[in-house]
Amino acid sequence: MAFNVSRGGSAPPSANVFQTFAVEQKSAFDLEKLSDRFRHRNTGWTIPEAFLCLLLSAAMADGNVDQEEASTIQTLARRSRALSALSPQDLANANNVVNERMGNRSNALEEACGTLPADMCLPVFAHCVEIILSDGELLTSEAQWLQSLIPLLDLNPDEARRVMEVLLLKGQY
Repeated sequence: MAFNVSRGGSAPPSANVFQTFAVEQKSAFDLEKLSDRFRHRNTGWTIPEAFLCLLLSAAMADGNVDQEEASTIQTLARRSRALSALSPQDLANANNVVNERMGNRSNALEEACGTLPADMCLPVFAHCVEIILSDGELLTSEAQWLQSLIPLLDLNPDEARRVMEVLLLKGQY
């Protein structure tokens, strides 16, 4: 898909903004990579519920959900494929289910993490960092919560650290 960008001349140049995201086709079927991608367990959680659980847990990492964090979650819910596909009623129901499970199950966060497909874990971690940083500060309790999330999502610690570094840098500007 090409987008034409007009710069006031007779023939505007074209720009393919998706070209850098093109993926090379693999020639061999890799069952191990495929099974890793779909590693989630049947925990009774749906993927949207699990995703929402992590977002809400991130907002509560310091003990309270402030307006910036709530607004960030609402914005994310509108633009995320996993959540924007839900009707407002289904999203509200998922929110109720998540809050009930978080209140009644001591291992709710572990269950939610285990539900997510492997290829979703690092992006969800980045969203959690973004929510935590949305109020402009990173408290010790929030940093500790993020550190405890890394093994629950089975993330490479170096990749998780890099995500945190980039988002902390982004938050400065």
